Amino acid sequence: MSHGKDIPEDHLFLDPKEVLSQYSVEWMSLRKSYEEIKKKLTDIQRDLSEIDSKLEEGSISEKEHIQQYRDKWLESTEIVQVKREVESRLFEIQRDIRAANKALKEQEQQKRRRERIEQEKSNAMIEWMSLKKGFELVSNERKQISDEMDRLDKKREQNEISDEIYRKGKVEQIGKLAELSRVESDIKRRLNELLDVIRK
Repeated sequence: MSHGKDIPEDHLFLDPKEVLSQYSVEWMSLRKSYEEIKKKLTDIQRDLSEIDSKLEEGSISEKEHIQQYRDKWLESTEIVQVKREVESRLFEIQRDIRAANKALKEQEQQKRRRERIEQEKSNAMIEWMSLKKGFELVSNERKQISDEMDRLDKKREQNEISDEIYRKGKVEQIGKLAELSRVESDIKRRLNELLDVIRK
């Protein structure tokens, strides 16, 4: 014998949009019936008042009054029962529609969140690639500074430049290297931040 738990979960799933569509026809039909039922009850109330008036006027006997009143009362009892059933179903549909609306809202929020994350990832990837090239340029610049410092050392060893020019050149290159290190550190930090976004 098959049990509910054997049914794949996907078969039990209804998209909130389907739920809203599913109930729309039934809701409209029940609302129409509900209004008709209320009208019938109002009509019966009016009929009961007329029966009372006829008794007071003497156009019907006490026995006829009791019989007519009883018939209308039985009719109203049946209608009230139907009214309760319709109300109960309307409340159920209202509850399900509200739940579906909530689920639909959550779906839309999740969709917007996914879209935002994908856009952030795309932007982060573009920036990451750009910064990666920048990082490579910084590395090349660092190599050039290192080469220039080596040349200064070599020229100094060979007495091709004075101590003053050597020191001045060294200070200049060290300053460039310090600035480059700051830029390199900023780029590394930003690259790591972008990687965190891309890996979400």
